[in-house]
Amino acid sequence: MKFVTLIVITSAQYEDTLKEVAKEAGADGATIIQARGSSSGVKSFFSLTFEGNQTVIIYALEEKLSKKVLKALNKEILNNKTDCLAFTIPIAHIVGLDREVLKKFEDTIKKEDDL
Repeated sequence: MKFVTLIVITSAQYEDTLKEVAKEAGADGATIIQARGSSSGVKSFFSLTFEGNQTVIIYALEEKLSKKVLKALNKEILNNKTDCLAFTIPIAHIVGLDREVLKKFEDTIKKEDDL
């Protein structure tokens, strides 16, 4: 089973909406970091303008689940013009996952494979 880190960077005003979208897509539990930019003035990153307080939402997800969550986040971004940047980073090694969480991932994968 491969895992990835899903990182979502957004304006603080969209935090709750994006967490709910991710949760509905199967992502449960995240680390939330309140952040702000380090430069003066308004800067653009891949044509997204981030001003004021930012939120970084970090998930450790099974790779297949991360794709489902990314698709749901993308739909939210496109349909509601939500300012957000979301991407994944592969995890080479992981320890400390709750066994119940790991079992839930495995059960979800089995159910999806049976469909």
